[in-house]
Amino acid sequence: MSATIEQVSNKKFDFIVVGGGTAGLVVATRLTEDPSVTVLVLESGAANLQDPALLTPAAFGSHFGNPQYDWAFRTVPQKNSGGYVTNWERGKGLGGSSAINFFQYHRPAKSDIDAFEELGNPGWNWDLLKKYYMKVETFVPPSNKTEVMSYDLKDRGSNGPLRVAYPSTLSGFEQPYHEALASMGINRAREPFSGDTKGTWLTPITVDPIIRARSYAANKYYEPNAARANLVVLTLAHVAKINVSKSPSGEVTATGVSFLYEGKVHQAEVGKEVILAAGAIISPQILELSGIGDKDILTKLGIETKLDLPGVGKNVQEHMYCGASYEVRDDRASEFLTFDCLRDPQELVKQIELYQKTGTGAFGMSSACMTFVPLLAISEDAREIQAKLSNTIQAGIEAGKYSPALKKQFDIQLQHIKDQEPSCEMVCTQAFGSRPKLPLPGKKYLTLTAHVNHPFSRGSIHAKSTDPLEHPELDPHYFEEEYDLTMFVETIKFNRRLAQREPFKSILTGTEVNPGPEVQTDEQIADFLKANLLTGYHTVGSCSMLPLEDGGVVDPKLKVYNTSNLRIVDLSIVPLHIGAHMQATAYAIGELAADIIKGVV
Repeated sequence: MSATIEQVSNKKFDFIVVGGGTAGLVVATRLTEDPSVTVLVLESGAANLQDPALLTPAAFGSHFGNPQYDWAFRTVPQKNSGGYVTNWERGKGLGGSSAINFFQYHRPAKSDIDAFEELGNPGWNWDLLKKYYMKVETFVPPSNKTEVMSYDLKDRGSNGPLRVAYPSTLSGFEQPYHEALASMGINRAREPFSGDTKGTWLTPITVDPIIRARSYAANKYYEPNAARANLVVLTLAHVAKINVSKSPSGEVTATGVSFLYEGKVHQAEVGKEVILAAGAIISPQILELSGIGDKDILTKLGIETKLDLPGVGKNVQEHMYCGASYEVRDDRASEFLTFDCLRDPQELVKQIELYQKTGTGAFGMSSACMTFVPLLAISEDAREIQAKLSNTIQAGIEAGKYSPALKKQFDIQLQHIKDQEPSCEMVCTQAFGSRPKLPLPGKKYLTLTAHVNHPFSRGSIHAKSTDPLEHPELDPHYFEEEYDLTMFVETIKFNRRLAQREPFKSILTGTEVNPGPEVQTDEQIADFLKANLLTGYHTVGSCSMLPLEDGGVVDPKLKVYNTSNLRIVDLSIVPLHIGAHMQATAYAIGELAADIIKGVV
């Protein structure tokens, strides 16, 4: 139920979930299936339920910068990018980033998940996680299946709360994209949800085709269960810290939380556990404000150290991407539908009406053409690049640049590259989706994006002050490892070659708007990327699930080390990045965590 402050302040609950985002609402919903258990969810943002701005398909990106929906985080100036600062938009409100994301919904490669177990987390492997990926979803098969839709129903969930389906409208670029890739040796994946993501495919999206609206944590997990008296949700409640006590042996116990509501500090007590689900950016900040973290960092902030846990806020890994945009020929434009039409106010109204009446048109589309391949599939210099990387890592280890813990992660990443696991991502987007140059009115565009999914660079997220309302310091350390930039450049170069292949060559004018013909050499491409990259909105690692001696923050039961009743349930626990957009994994972690807490796993 939606609560008032009087129903929460100074009250006691069995579980307190800090953060009503994707994983937080999943775990809260599942725990309250037991009517004897009380759960309080504290969410900093507004409820935003039944908000057309969130529910309307194809509205992605329109929420960015709006404090009603977006935290609007920003990185610190990046040392290896000439001081470049970029926005890290994240969802604020019930549902978290599942309320404002770009809808893409899929799973990573099997090897990405098995790596969790290799790093010291027994049981955290593909076979376990796949059960929870399946539990999340109800896949709605398309009424009109086309050649570009590859799936096997045995690998798709059929009884989960979240409805996922293919876009109701295709742009017309899907088949040409697959044909152009095939001409370069990249074929269609049979079933990417099986753990084999190598190839090109059309991803399902989180749009419910029945109600023609966004399918997300708030309207698929919480709202159907909002009447439960034991599920208490308070929005606009910003958690300042977790209140803890410490035993003579040094073990820390969470006794409750302190939170801000309408400018005043309130408390809520906990009987069983505090579950931190504030996301990879806020969760480490809350731990540090609670006195849990690296003692040196806490001391500088003037915070008493309750638990010295050096891994908090470290091992941060983030996806990044950048696009190359091409103009569609005027004499071919009528064959394709792009989001560019939505820049015209009159056409925007027409497309909204069309979707409301028929479920088709621009609002029925999504950027759904995904490609995941090894570097060897897109670069003639791949073996040389990989050899250089291996030598660089080895030299760094010998020089003491990398810790033994980081070496374990690098060893897995290097092995995945050697095994030709899909480390490069590309997306075909039916729109102008690049910068810095702007699109021309009335034109249609195609954008081919390049993504870095398995970075070797490691960043950090730490509190900047004792003020819980001040955003933490975000430093992804972009391009600290040269390989990340090299791979980025090679992917852009591949996309440029792809745009010159048939059938694209006959569809596009040949004019590249961004990066543009003036950007030619590897050095020029690298400079362009440093100045124009965008976050992938997929931060992980800031509270890594790793052995304590390897910088871990939580154990395989998601319990914070040396605490009796504090768990973390969000993407911050992912210890090594995965090649996928993250929402499916956030949901699966929430589902698995609920079963861990219940003692089922």
